[in-house]
Order: sequence, then C-alpha cells, then structure tokens
Amino acid sequence: METTKQMILIGKIRKIAEETGPKLAEIRQELHRHPELGMNLPRTHEIISRELKKIPGLRVQEHKAGGSGIIAVMEGGKKEGKTVLLRADIDALPIEEEGDCGFKSENPGCMHACGHDGHGAWLIGAAMILSKIRMEWGGCIKFVFQPGEEVGKGADILISEDRVLEDPDVDMAFAAHGWPSIESGRIGIARRYAFGCVGSFRVKIIGKKGHASWPEQTVDPIAAASEIYQHIPAILARKIGGTESKVMSVTYMQSGDRKVRNIIPETCEFGGTMRATRRETLEMMGRELEKAAKAVCGVYGASCEVEALTHGGAVENAPKLLEGVRRAAEQILGKNQAYIIEENHLGGENFSEYSERVPSVYLFIGIRPKDKAEIPGLHSPKYRFDDQALAGAAGTFAAIAYYGCTGKLEGQHIENVNK
Repeated sequence: METTKQMILIGKIRKIAEETGPKLAEIRQELHRHPELGMNLPRTHEIISRELKKIPGLRVQEHKAGGSGIIAVMEGGKKEGKTVLLRADIDALPIEEEGDCGFKSENPGCMHACGHDGHGAWLIGAAMILSKIRMEWGGCIKFVFQPGEEVGKGADILISEDRVLEDPDVDMAFAAHGWPSIESGRIGIARRYAFGCVGSFRVKIIGKKGHASWPEQTVDPIAAASEIYQHIPAILARKIGGTESKVMSVTYMQSGDRKVRNIIPETCEFGGTMRATRRETLEMMGRELEKAAKAVCGVYGASCEVEALTHGGAVENAPKLLEGVRRAAEQILGKNQAYIIEENHLGGENFSEYSERVPSVYLFIGIRPKDKAEIPGLHSPKYRFDDQALAGAAGTFAAIAYYGCTGKLEGQHIENVNK
C-alpha cells in the first residue's frame, strides 16, 4: 500500500515537472542573457526572487550572502519531517560568449559558461513541484541560491552569517552540476568524491641575468624551472604514492621578454593548481614541491620562493544517502538512467562547505543532447546547456527532497525501478 502511494506521488512529480519544463527554459534563457560575476548579482537576484515569490507556500529571504544570495524556505503540510537543503550556484564567468544561441549574453565579457543559469532554473522548478505536493510531506526544505561559487565564496557567508544550516537544523544537503559528457536525461553520482580539495602553488626562481652568448656567466632560472617541472610526476608517484587521487598541473610559466632574444633573464616564475581528496595530501604535495625546488636551485646556484596554498575541502558524498538518491533519480528519469561513478572527480566546488558539516550528495546531471556525441566543455566560450534536461533535474531534486523529508532516503525504503 505504501509503495503504491509512493509511486502515485512520483507519477505526479513527473507530470508537474514535464508541465514546468517550458517555463524553466524561459527562466534559464533570461538568466543566460544577464550573466553576472562573483558576489554582485543584482539582476540575477531580481529574476530568481521574482519567480520564487510566485510559488505558494514559499518564504523568500532576499539579499543573503552579502546581498545577492537567496534562501527560500518551504514547510510541508504534515506534522513531522526532516530538514533538507537544496543548493544552486548562480554566478557566471568572465568569458566572452561565442556564437549566437538566440539569447546570447548581453553583458560583454561575461557568460554563463558553466551552466549556473541552468542550476538556478532547475532549483526554481523543484520549488514549483514541491509546492504542489506540499500536503504529502512534512518537515522543511531550504532552497539556497548562492553567489560567488566561481571565486570560492558565498557558501561561507551563508553558513556563518546567514545561518542557513540552522533554525531548523539541516539534516542533509544536495546540489548538482550540469555535465557536458553525460547525455541529457541521465545522472551520474560519484561513489565517494564528487570534487577534490583545491590548492594552488607558485614557484619563483631567482638566477643571475646575463648575455645569452655566455650562459656560463649567468644562472639560468628557466633551466632550473624546467628541471623542477620535470620533478612533479615523481613527487606524485614517489613522494606521495598510494592509490589516492591527486593531480598537480602547471598552468603558467613566465620569464624574460619575448622581444629580447639575447638575454638570459634573472627570474622565472611558474604555478598552477593541485588537487587531492584530502587536505593532508595537498599540504604534503606543497612541502615536497618546495623541497624539490630548493634542491634543484642548489645545484644551479639559484634561489627560490615557493608558495603552496589550500583553498577548499573535498565534496564527499555520504554513503548512507547514495543508494536512496540514485533510486529517487531513477524513479523520475527511468530505469538505468541514474548510475554510480566509481572514479573520484578532482574538480573544485565550495559545496564542500556544506558537505563537511552535514551528510550530502552531489550529482552530475547530463546536459548533452541525445543527438550529439560531444559538446563544448565547461568554461568554454561555446558552452551550451540543453534545456531538455531542466524538467528531469527539477523532478529529481523534488523527489530527493520529498524522500529526504520523509526519512526514506536512507536505506532501502525507495522502490527500486530496476527490479
């Protein structure tokens, strides 16, 4: 009997999600036309607030996270239930959009090249759906629209100043990213790490400037930098070792003047990003890089400055919620449409601020049209978001929130459509 009720409700969620799809596409495209950067998103805030205020049963708290964030709270019609947080990041990137999609960015040098316009739209859709079935669940759902994710901000203020995890205390949190490599209508869920700890490094080598015809009279910082660079794979494989996922990538190297071809410069600087699943590993990577740099510079007779920083923690999916989330997503999307990704992902996401405090799951929602084998990736000026994914994503978030509030997300309480 209980299973029958659940499936009837899931059918209702699916139907409402399909009906809201065209409206969500309109909202997403409006957000796409007006991208904004960092923590200052006045037009984005206005659009999202306007749509949230139309939804019955939703209490909209504006101007959070320093001004552009929104926390919208909905309470269920039943007496008891848990508190679930659903989060969307809503900021854009400093990228000039290429091509014309019919709703191209109107802000020069700014574009939703990471799909946060879609994230905001599908969370609005989830609120629309949950409002219409509000008498079917108890507890509380917090819909959080966060600015500043691309610059590593927003989440900390929402937690420390706006107390988004309190009053009532949040029991579990969920977020997702549109993923170009996954077909629309499918969802991938990392078994453990959806995102890694994020760090950065900078190495500056100080040599001795001189004429390029007499290199023996100089201390070549470029040669030293090149040798340090060659040590990085050994640091990862020999000094750190183990099976933990980790990466250290040099993303820039600068030295000299390209207009001057006969002078060995005094300095060379390079740097980049490093990722791992644990902060301790990042810290060890930084220490080993500094040791290698000093050893190489000692051979060359140069000196060096090494800076290694840790910026954010990992997004680790809660094991006890994983299967329930997968089953909830499959109930909306269909058999075999939600699957577990065994590999760790080492991108960066400050949803870690939430996942380090409450049990959480982060999903990768497919946005690649079914008729395309490949589309431009994240942060590309040609990035495109498939609006056909919005209804399914909104329905999935609604189902996850419903099962979360009713306490059925943990364990085997959700009907397995694969049977």
